[in-house]
Amino acid sequence: MSSLQIVVRWVHFSVSILLAALFLFELVVVAPFARKPPETTESLFLSLRQLTRRLAWWTWSIAQISWVAWLWLITAWMSGEDLIACINSDALSTVLFSTQFGHLWLIRLFIGVVFGTILYLAKRKFRGRSVLDVSLAWLSCIELVSLAWAGHAVADARPYGTLHLLGDTLHLLTSAFWPGALLPLATFFLLLVKTRQIRDLAWAAVVVRRFSTSSLIAVAAMALTGLSNSVFMVGSFHGLLTTDYGHLLLSKLVLFHLMVGFGAWNLLLLKPRLAVDVPAMNVVDQERTIRSLFRNVLWEIGLGGAVILIVALLGTTSPPMH
Repeated sequence: MSSLQIVVRWVHFSVSILLAALFLFELVVVAPFARKPPETTESLFLSLRQLTRRLAWWTWSIAQISWVAWLWLITAWMSGEDLIACINSDALSTVLFSTQFGHLWLIRLFIGVVFGTILYLAKRKFRGRSVLDVSLAWLSCIELVSLAWAGHAVADARPYGTLHLLGDTLHLLTSAFWPGALLPLATFFLLLVKTRQIRDLAWAAVVVRRFSTSSLIAVAAMALTGLSNSVFMVGSFHGLLTTDYGHLLLSKLVLFHLMVGFGAWNLLLLKPRLAVDVPAMNVVDQERTIRSLFRNVLWEIGLGGAVILIVALLGTTSPPMH
């Protein structure tokens, strides 16, 4: 049961982060350039928008399924019954209407239904920024940060428990910018490589520059909130070095620094090679640089998936300070 809970938590955290990242990447990174793109490059942004919508549908569907599975597993764990027996008993209604997790589950389910409805209404709109697009971004972010109420921070009854919870919400929100937005960035690189058009390849430098700004802010925020949350949960170097929770946290820290290393490689070595104006003679170099960025971003995504798995493990492990 514990292993299944970890897998479900990992899947749900991953898709929740990705869902928010898809719309934040579109609105914060791409939309400022896609509002009035040249007619020759408009097809690129339309393709990206359509691909984002298809990916959002799949991501939203997995999020809803995994959220139901999470409730099912929590109900079985709280009732002490097996997965079949807990459905046929009163345990499910007790968890839903008499526990804090149940209240959170109902609220997030409502948000998910509203999100799915708006996503359906917005599926045929591919140009510019609309109220529906902004609403999708807001709802996906609210659904993401609400996961803080399913973690250890909500059980922190100490005087600074509210500060701990605030740190968790900010940590979750910034994860949608980095590493969450790495997947839509990789999708953008893939589209550029497939088009092989000079006019499209030039957008790589513009988008990467804007993504770098948002990701640098996100990395700094994640490092700060991660440090504060570690203090709240671990409390001392002894707890960090001698407990299972501390060992998991150290593993997460190692993976985080590896991701930062790939990000620094992209920022300092590959980004300067991208050109806004791409002469015909430099197309091959531009494509090679984009492919290198794409490869490094895939490595970052893989490491990010491992970090989220550790987060799922941390959620089922008792911290030293509790």
